[in-house]
Amino acid sequence: MRRSVLEQELFVISEQVQSVGVHQDQMVMEPRTTFLRFSNKEYEVVNLSCFDCTALIPVDAQKDFKQMILANPHLEPELICHGTLVQKLKLHWIRPSNEVSDVAFKFEVHEETISIERIQGLRSSAKVISEQGEYGAILAALPPVFKALVFEFKDLLMHLKTKIDKLETEIARDNFQAEQEYRLGIAQIVVQYLEDLKIPKIHAEAAQFLQTLTPEQLKTAMEFARAQIGPLVYGAPFASRAYFKPRGYAGDYEMMNHLYRDELVGKSLFDQCMHKYFVQESAGAAVKNRGYYLADKLKNLFESTPQDEPLKILSVASGPAMEQQLFLKQETQFHSRAAHFTCLDADEESLKHGQRQLLTAQKKLKTQYQFKFKNMAIRNVIARGLPEQDYDLIYSAGLFDYFTDQVARAAAKQFITSVKPGGKVIIGNYSKDNLSASFMEMVLDWKLIYRSEEDLLRIFQGLGSKIWVEKEPLGINLFVVIQK
Repeated sequence: MRRSVLEQELFVISEQVQSVGVHQDQMVMEPRTTFLRFSNKEYEVVNLSCFDCTALIPVDAQKDFKQMILANPHLEPELICHGTLVQKLKLHWIRPSNEVSDVAFKFEVHEETISIERIQGLRSSAKVISEQGEYGAILAALPPVFKALVFEFKDLLMHLKTKIDKLETEIARDNFQAEQEYRLGIAQIVVQYLEDLKIPKIHAEAAQFLQTLTPEQLKTAMEFARAQIGPLVYGAPFASRAYFKPRGYAGDYEMMNHLYRDELVGKSLFDQCMHKYFVQESAGAAVKNRGYYLADKLKNLFESTPQDEPLKILSVASGPAMEQQLFLKQETQFHSRAAHFTCLDADEESLKHGQRQLLTAQKKLKTQYQFKFKNMAIRNVIARGLPEQDYDLIYSAGLFDYFTDQVARAAAKQFITSVKPGGKVIIGNYSKDNLSASFMEMVLDWKLIYRSEEDLLRIFQGLGSKIWVEKEPLGINLFVVIQK
């Protein structure tokens, strides 16, 4: 009958465990935090449970301590934890506790048990306060001007959010289309205000005061900025994906889609306004321009190649392959041409998304193009080369911003090896002129390696017969073009 009841409770107690019995867990105390106080003397407690405790009695004090016990076997010390009185105890000495050390004495508690819950609370709060003190000390070392700029920007956004939240409560809900138009009208004005505020410039100025900080101080400065400003911007879907990185990296395919869709999305009207700002501000607009730049390069390739000659094109770190989508939809005059497009990406979900978009467009437009999708890490490309050769064009737009000079050159060498004579390799890289760099790194935790035209020419010098640098209209995204 007993076994049946236990089984109904979904567990069985073994005979061995039953014979041992139940014991209260011993709580091991951090050194020099917990004491038994006898009049004016304190002895450190090393562990305790609700029924007993073990204290360290130094060898030179043991004689006097034993005499005190003989004179009064019922001890009444105060239990002190992290400098705070927990309670007054009634103890009885049991024996020396040799399992801890030869100076440890074990005591049994009489009447009122030890308040384990209060001790746990004291320990937890003491740890928090200790960490808070360390954080405060590091924070105090941050430049006051930097902190003032961050607080000022936070206050501006908070004030704006309060106003926008009030407007949202006044929106009529009877007509969905009318509501969306109302929201869009508000967003357009707010975006213009945020652009006039020159957010990138504010953060670039703040970043100047961080240049002399140690790595630990710089880390704290970034955490401080994100803690203050993040809650006001992470509600924007674009900023949220950049910071939280659900695909493991910023700049994933869905972020690229946000830029091209330019929709009003977000849980609140304020979030929608912030999202609209992010997809329209200069750094985001430059990424969108990147797609149009590459679509134009595809058009140029088709125009400069005889119609009866098939083309072979590879996009590395292809993402949503937006430039190919644009090319498919806009350049209908080439649909009868033979061409092979390959998308290569380390992110399988990104590849699947690009595949859905391109093949859906292919079915609708009925072109003669063929598409391949390869899930491959760039480190494997660098180590072993690309799986195919004789491409007319290989391009990579959003990958090399993460590479050191050495890795960037190694990858480019493999690209050059895989294009046919006269073929081209196009490599994109954010320019040092990106004013949003400080905001991207400080608030969105989005760190890139920015390069100038001179940097790109130096890194890839000698890899082809010709090399030059181009840029999209804003000049924020650069493109080094290498001809084999």
